[in-house]
Amino acid sequence: MQTRAFLAKTPRPGSRSYCVLFALLLLGAGVVDASAQDGNADEALSSEPAAVSEPMAAFARMEAGEWRLGTVQVDTWRWGPGRRSMRMQTVGSDGGGNPWRELVIYYWRPDRGKIHLLSFHPDIPGLGRGVAEGTIEFNGETAATSLDLYQPGHPGRDRRTMAQRWTFDGPDKYHEVLLEDSGVGLTPLAEWDYARSMELSESPARAPGGTPTPSRNIRGFVPLLGQWESRGEGGAILARSNFEWMEYLDVVALRVEGASNSDEPEHLLDAYFYHHVGTDDLRCLALSASGAVYEGGVTVLEGRVLQLDLTRYEGESSDQRLVRFDFEPDGTLRTREWSVDGSDRALVFDVNHRKLEPQKD
Repeated sequence: MQTRAFLAKTPRPGSRSYCVLFALLLLGAGVVDASAQDGNADEALSSEPAAVSEPMAAFARMEAGEWRLGTVQVDTWRWGPGRRSMRMQTVGSDGGGNPWRELVIYYWRPDRGKIHLLSFHPDIPGLGRGVAEGTIEFNGETAATSLDLYQPGHPGRDRRTMAQRWTFDGPDKYHEVLLEDSGVGLTPLAEWDYARSMELSESPARAPGGTPTPSRNIRGFVPLLGQWESRGEGGAILARSNFEWMEYLDVVALRVEGASNSDEPEHLLDAYFYHHVGTDDLRCLALSASGAVYEGGVTVLEGRVLQLDLTRYEGESSDQRLVRFDFEPDGTLRTREWSVDGSDRALVFDVNHRKLEPQKD
């Protein structure tokens, strides 16, 4: 589900313990709760179910290959942990030949019983960056999205009421219509046709002018970029976590993988740290294999300290968590979590993680 058309001034045609969950969020499974330490660690760290979670089942049709918008842009779809969420990434160019990236995260909000989305588009002259929030619902061979698009640079409307409609034509094609409500109801803005290709495109060449770099909005997250690991007794690797800047976007993505008995690591958690242009603050969205969703604000404190004030949603319940990232003099990253109940705080864990050196070609 794209947001590329939102940008142009003239549309172009065409139940786990909270300890374990936050140990995963904060760079791996190196810390587990008391029950896990008593011999149930394997059970506590499992990312079951492996099957597609029922609320997200309709997205299974999007995964294979890539979806092409002519020769201009390519979308790839990949499952999140536990198949409770899905991420769509767009690579290509805009109508003027400039580099274009887009990121959309679809995830099930258990407390609301709906599939939510969070999307980002890059800096557009005269409009700036954009963030969209909304919901999507599938109905057979169609899908409908309702969302708010925040574009502080848009003349007259820094918050736009948008909708999208998908109609599938067999397993490998769909038609998208973009609509906007400017005060007189939803009216179409643009339409596109997408087709699946099982042959994957090569990565686009760098644009003239050098390598892009993160903006000042997310500079507090830059020290986290790279791969980190947590180890257990005897030096065994328990989990590896990768912080990646999403090029041209004000987003840093975290993927946490744990050791497993299969050839593939176990996908435990995804998290996204980003600048919200509508509220002009830093925020976090984290999605666990258990289906729990974490949302809240991020504050950059002195000494490169990051503080996360988050709400956890799992089932119909919610609670509060406070998390801190502190960089130690030896270069390790200290992570602490507290459970919060009013003015009371209880320390849940306190652990350090080591950054890995980049691999050389």
